[in-house]
Amino acid sequence: MKILLDIDGVLVTTPIWRKAEVLADGFLKFDESASKNLADIISATNSTIVLTTTHRINFSLEQWYILFRERGVVASDIVKINEKDSINLLGNRSEEIKAWVDQFGAAEDYVIIDDDLSINGLPNYIKKRWVMTKPMIGLNEEATSKALSILLGQTR
Repeated sequence: MKILLDIDGVLVTTPIWRKAEVLADGFLKFDESASKNLADIISATNSTIVLTTTHRINFSLEQWYILFRERGVVASDIVKINEKDSINLLGNRSEEIKAWVDQFGAAEDYVIIDDDLSINGLPNYIKKRWVMTKPMIGLNEEATSKALSILLGQTR
């Protein structure tokens, strides 16, 4: 099982008018309840993380394992949605997700956890696997419940 995961608006919920706290490792502090909720999803489903966030280009996979672990989220596997490594090369989020689903989606149970409204433009068979978070709320209990329902097959 895979979690296609954004960071801002999912795990980082600082309002845009406030400066986000940056931890000693150089990355933003996660909302503690959102971190716990993500850890609970991973624990219940043994899911791995596919990073969709634009932040993915700034850190190596080894650094991502440490960043997540330091914030209370332990994943057995973390990958990036694609190998693009420059902001100039990144496509729009919905296009990147569509390309991933076209390549891997038929063989994977997955959920998309993201606040990016461009996902609304994707076909319904992808959108029904999307948990839309609210930027200043993030991965709350309701979103966690929906993600678990999708991954555990209760909404197919």
